[in-house]
Order: sequence, then structure tokens, then C-alpha cells
Amino acid sequence: MDTNEQLIAFCQEALRIPSYSGQEQGVAELMKRKMEEYGFDEVIIDRFGSVLGTINGKRPGKTVLMDGHIDTVDVIDAPQWEHDPFGGEIADGKIYGRGASDMKGSDCAMITAAARFAEKTGRDFAGRVCVSCTVHEERFEGVSSREITRLAKPDLVIIGEATSTTVKRGQRGRAEVVVETEGVSCHSSNPEKGVNAVYAMTAVIDEIRKIVPNEHPLLGKGILELTDIISQPYPGASVVPSLCRATFDRRTLVGEDEAVILGQVNEAIA
Repeated sequence: MDTNEQLIAFCQEALRIPSYSGQEQGVAELMKRKMEEYGFDEVIIDRFGSVLGTINGKRPGKTVLMDGHIDTVDVIDAPQWEHDPFGGEIADGKIYGRGASDMKGSDCAMITAAARFAEKTGRDFAGRVCVSCTVHEERFEGVSSREITRLAKPDLVIIGEATSTTVKRGQRGRAEVVVETEGVSCHSSNPEKGVNAVYAMTAVIDEIRKIVPNEHPLLGKGILELTDIISQPYPGASVVPSLCRATFDRRTLVGEDEAVILGQVNEAIA
């Protein structure tokens, strides 16, 4: 079975393959190949492009799924990086690269850990150990994971997201809140003849920022954060915008549903 040095090399190889959301095929093929080399009993790539590997124990029992995603956010500032975002460079005992902690490092570690466990036990354990490497998490969180859940039917799930080497017992949910303001378009040389939708949006954002988030003793605050804003027409040279759309990332808590989330926003901007 792999030495730690080989595990590091595995992680470096994964980091050297760009895998933005929707472009994960190269790293998915790497993960599949490694699982096969490590003796997984079954390895598939599902209809979305996620990889699912399974190791069967010798006795019946529960299924444990270790899950991680293989897509990353984009690199839009590569010249500002001290280390090549796709170099997998090692410095000061750390591996640097886009996705090193979020979360190719964990993906490689979980694949290796499952294989080592099977080797050390001679597969004399109850149940199954599955490892999934899912796609599109950064853009469409939950879609590919639901398909993996349908295929693996796990009894327990371990998610390998970075948690500063501590065990976390829960995770906030996620929703997107989209807010739009409408205006009246006109030529920007005569703005008094129109209504600027962006100015209206700035006032709306100021009110939304006053929302006091709910809190949970384990999960913390139900965060609401502005992540995207765009006006129309775009680009709007010499045109007063007639529409502005803002997108907020809402991290949800136990008991919060659509009515609670939208109710807070509607009350704030009423």
C-alpha cells in the first residue's frame, strides 16, 4: 500500500489537473484510476461525472461513505499567487495549489485511507466502505451528492471538508436569495429622465444588512452574505440601468425553511 510520500505525490498530481466546476473529467479519471490501482471492488463514474468507489467487507453490515468534491472555484488572480495554483508545490511542509484544502487533499487522503484500512484488516470487517468524489459542488451544491446517496445508500457519511483537524457533527444548509430592483432606463447624460435601478438596490442592500441572523448552539449564525450583483443592460455604456439583480448566499439552520428565509428579507425591505 502507498507510503505517505506516495500519498503526497497523489495529491500533487490531482492539484496539477485544473478542475473548475463542469470541467472535472481529468481529475475524475485520476481518482477512478487510483481507486482501481488500490483494489477497490467497484469503481464507477455516474451520470453527472462523479466517481464512486466501493470496498466490500467479508461480513454484512452498514455502509460508510466518505465524501468529497473534486471541483474548485476559478483562478482569476494567478499572477498574485506566491505559488503556481496548478503546480502542487511544497513549501514549509505544506502543499500549495487551487483545491489543496478545498478539497483535493482530503479526496486523496480518503481514497488512500479506505484502501489502507482494507489492506490492514484483510477486508475482515462488516459492511462496505465507499468513497465518492463529486462534481459541481461549487456551483450546484447538493445535486451530485444526492445522486451519490441514491447509488451508495449510506448509513453513515463522513465529509472531508477542512475543519482544522477537528470533528464537526453538523453543517448548515444553503439557499440562494435573489433580489431584484426595477428602474426606468434612459441615456446617462440625462439621468433625471429615468430611475437608476442600481441606486435603488444600494438602499435595499443597506436594509438587508441590518437583518439579525438566527443562531444555533452548534451551527452558529444563519449567515446572509451578498455574493453577486449585476445590472441590465450590461455592459451599460451611457445607459441608466433599468434592472439590478443581487444574489445572497444564505446558510440555513435547523428549522429554517423558505418561509423563514424570505420572510426576513421581505420584512427588511418592506
